[in-house]
Formats: sequence, C-alpha cells, structure tokens
Amino acid sequence: MGECLASVEELTDDVVVVDAGSQDGTKEQCRERGARVYERGWRGFSEQKNFGNAMAKYDWILSLDADERVTPELGLSIRREWTRGRGSADAYKIRFANYFGEKRIRFGAWNPEWHVRLFDRRKTSWNTDEVHESLRDLKKIRCGQLAGKIQHLTVSGRKELEAKTVRYSGLFQQKLRRLGLTPPWTKVWLNPAWRFIRDFFLRLGALDGGAGWLIALESARYTHLKYRGAQPVGVPRRGALGWPLSAKVLGFLLVGGLSMQRPSGEPAEARPTGPSVSTDVQDNESLGKRTLAERGDDELLTILPADEEDGRFELGGTERSEGDGGSSALKNAAAGRSKR
Repeated sequence: MGECLASVEELTDDVVVVDAGSQDGTKEQCRERGARVYERGWRGFSEQKNFGNAMAKYDWILSLDADERVTPELGLSIRREWTRGRGSADAYKIRFANYFGEKRIRFGAWNPEWHVRLFDRRKTSWNTDEVHESLRDLKKIRCGQLAGKIQHLTVSGRKELEAKTVRYSGLFQQKLRRLGLTPPWTKVWLNPAWRFIRDFFLRLGALDGGAGWLIALESARYTHLKYRGAQPVGVPRRGALGWPLSAKVLGFLLVGGLSMQRPSGEPAEARPTGPSVSTDVQDNESLGKRTLAERGDDELLTILPADEEDGRFELGGTERSEGDGGSSALKNAAAGRSKR
C-alpha cells in the first residue's frame, strides 16, 4: 500500500482512500501519508470506486488498486499531457505490466493488457458489474493513450492465483444470473480447453515457464467454473471427466518438465520510451445485455490532481487492498484537475 501511495505523491495533492473494514493498519498508514480515508462497508468493486470518485476534490481521476504502482515514465507522461492542457482526450488508456510473485509475465493470457484508468468523472463512471468492472460509454468519448505502465503485482504465488480463480468465477456467476443468461455446454466444456491452448501455445505463455503454465491452467479453470456454476439448478455440475481434462492432458503431453518448473524471480523490465499521447477511440464495453454467444471469452483473471507555473498539477484515484482476515478495502489514489 505504501508503495502505491508513494508512486502518485508527485502527481496529486488529493488522495482519497475508501476502506471497507481492513484490520492491517491500512487506514493509519494512508492517513500518515496525507490521504483522506473514508470507511464504508463493502458494496462491490464498482460501487466503492464510484463513491471514491465522488469524494475526490477534482474531476480527473487516476484509478489504482493497492497492488498497482505508477511507473516514473507514466508519471512523466501524465505531467506532459497536463502541461498541454488535456484537450486531446476525455480519458486515457494505460498499459499494465503484470507480475507473478517477482516474475514479470511477458506472454500468454496477461499480455497485452490495457485499461482506461485516467478519466474525467464528468464524462464516465464505473458500471455495476460484479466483477471485471469497466467504465461506461467509452465509445462516446475521446480516449487517448499514455506512455509508461502501471505495474500490477497480480498474485504472490500459486495459492493466491487459485483463490482468485474461485472468488472471481463466483462473482461472474452472479453476473450471469442477474442478466438471466444460461451458458451453453460449449462454453462450459470447450471454451476452457481452447482458452488453455490459446494462452499457453498461441500466445506463447510457455515462454514464461512454470508461471506461464499455472496462469494458463487457472485461466482455463476459471472459464469452466464461471460458466459451470451459472447452469440452472438441477443440472449436474460434475461430469465424468471433471473440469476440462483435455487442457491438462494437452499441457502435460506437450510441455512436460518445462511446464512444471517453479516460477523464479526476474528484475523489472527497462521502461520503454515513446510519444506520450495518441487519441484513438477505444472500445471497452462491458457485458451488458449481450448474449454469451455474441461475445468472446475474454474475461481474464487479472485477478480489475499542483500549480501550472511550477509544472505540477492536481490529481486524485482508486485502489483496493486486502486487510487481515480477508476483509477488503477500496482505496482511491487519484482524481484531479489543473489549477487555472
């Protein structure tokens, strides 16, 4: 949490933290760093984020989770855009650099990954999805792209990855039931096998070694669980072959010993340079009311404002953390507007 706050302290004088019952000293740590902390019972990812956005002092929001950090290059890119007056876009997409423990994941299911995290709250807000929440109406506003990355410490290891598989698949099941959607059997059994083949082989997840194997396998298991659990009551939920056995068999036969090696540490990558902003409109709609047959299986387990004279600007954002005993907290780390 401290590293997350430190990564934005040069970007903002308004850090808003929404805490949902953490017991690990998070609130105290945030207050010591000058953040405004609001305690609020857990209402879901989107509800907590929208509340934090509303509490922010400025209209521009930089939304971060507790396991995310702004890289120096991204901070520089944001400052450059604010110096130009922010007239080129209403929101900005940012690339993510995901980590499995200390290992940077460069291939497979977690790459490439882009999200809109810097936006004008007057133009958009978070939707009400239970999981994989996204911003509304991005097709209707101007979206740019920033240089630099958000470092995402996705999971610490295998146990946390498996726990997220169960948690997020359960939330996605709730989403499907709320929308009244029943997944066909192809989604339940064939999509997981395809997901493994695509992520581990076609997207070169095998090049990430043991971590790539685990990510592809859990991604396939997540796909199976989220659709299997949304089947109507009375439909048997355990087939003769169990959850997609084909994915496991293919992996073991074709990967062998390489797939079983333990993930190892790796230094963070050199941060790229390049132009700070482009203004291509991006498509990032949520599931909404579209039928399952009309969408791809792309819900990844990434498991979702100073003075102009001295070159600073004012900014505020959001971040989520886990407290002791599994209690959750959503923390806002950015919302901003330059002084005029």
